[in-house]
Formats: sequence, C-alpha cells, structure tokens
Amino acid sequence: MTLYYWPCSLLLLARSLLLDRPTGPLAATLRIGCAKPYMIEVGGRRITTRVSLVAPKAPRKRIAAIDSEIALFYLPLDRPEYAAVRAMLADQELLELPVERFAPVIPELRMAMREVLPAERIHALVRQVMELLTEQPFEPATPDPRVIKAFEVLDEMPLNEVSLAAVAAQVHLSASRLREIFRQQTGFTIPDYARWRAVWRASFFWKRGLTMTEVAHRAGFHDLAHADRAFHELFGMNPSAVVDPKYVTLVNCGPPG
Repeated sequence: MTLYYWPCSLLLLARSLLLDRPTGPLAATLRIGCAKPYMIEVGGRRITTRVSLVAPKAPRKRIAAIDSEIALFYLPLDRPEYAAVRAMLADQELLELPVERFAPVIPELRMAMREVLPAERIHALVRQVMELLTEQPFEPATPDPRVIKAFEVLDEMPLNEVSLAAVAAQVHLSASRLREIFRQQTGFTIPDYARWRAVWRASFFWKRGLTMTEVAHRAGFHDLAHADRAFHELFGMNPSAVVDPKYVTLVNCGPPG
C-alpha cells in the first residue's frame, strides 16, 4: 500500500483493501477500482462498482476490494475548490459513477501504486481527477498566510497540548477569527487537523523504532486507545496497518504548489 498525504487530504493506493470496521471519515471519499470492481456498503446500501463517491461522515460499514487496484482520495468538502463536489453529492450518502469518466488517469494511478511519484505529479494527478469528477476546472485555493502559520504551529505542537486559544495566540488572531478562517480554508477544525497531524507524527516515530505505545505518547495521544480511535476515524484501520513500513509506504507531498 502507498499513501501520499498533504494537509487535510490524501491519496491511498492499494492492490487489495478489505475493511470491516465501521467508520465515518470527516472528509468525502472517492474510490476508483483501477483493475476490478469492489464492494462498498454505506448506511443501508451495498453496491459493487468501479467508482464511488461517499459523503463526509456517512457510515461506511464495509469495503471488499480484492485485486481491484483501488485508489482512495480524501476530499475536504468545506474548502471552496470542492463546491462542485458538494453539489454533486447534495444530500446523498453514496453516489456511483461511471469508470469510463476516469479512463485518462487510471494508467498513472496504477504507476503511482507501483513506484513513488514526486509530489508535483501527485498534486497534478489529483487536480486532473477532480476535473474528470466534476467536469469543471479545479484549482486549489491559496492558503491564507495566517492559516499557513497555524499549520506551522500545529506541526510542532503535540496533540495533548493543542487548544484553539494556544494556536490563536501564536498566530496573533482571536480564537473566533482563527476558527472561522481555518475551517473555511482547510475544511477542518483545529482539533480535527491536530488529530490528522498526530497520525503522521506517529508514523515518523514508528520509523525510529519505538513501540506502538511509545509512538502514541510521543505523538501526543493520551494512550494507545486514543491513537487507535484517531486512526480508525481517519482510515478505518488499526495504527500498525497504516504506519508500519512492512505494510505501507508513506509519502509526504506537502501542500499543493
């Protein structure tokens, strides 16, 4: 499995993926079966398809993608550039789409599964996928410098020390103003983003050879159960399945340029 990630979003690529722990990620999710159909169950609906779009927080119960060569995109729908995706979903939890729409990107998705591609190619690929999805131009919004500063503060702050007031003080904004612009520009609240960042901090510590319990504490989780809940919320997987280099290659792509 290869997992490309950047602030508030990611692209996960896996030959096979079997998830049976119910979860409801904060972001919308787009899944493309590059080789074969897969089964997905959301709420009370189960479909077998090559492409699905799932709304944020929709209760995803199960995925069975055996040899599907699946590409999974996390889409933070509150960001302004995702307005067309929000409109597509409207009030639906699960939307099935024709795979033919995504034929131009499937060869490169399969390449990104087999070899690590540079960040600029991944960001360009995501932009192309979004344009095929919405049939509209897609251009990531330029972050407000104050949001970039908040990212920098949160990157250095353990999860158990994060508070809106503490971050706002370092960014020189009121807590209410930071809450507003951070959500507008990222699609995440400060606590949501802090949990997201703690997941990647945990992956760094794991590579340094710490135990999973030590990893959880170093990243700022209260305990291993807290870390497990955060990984489950984000991926529907146990922490070791995401950060252990025996199972996954993690690639930090940084923010879109």
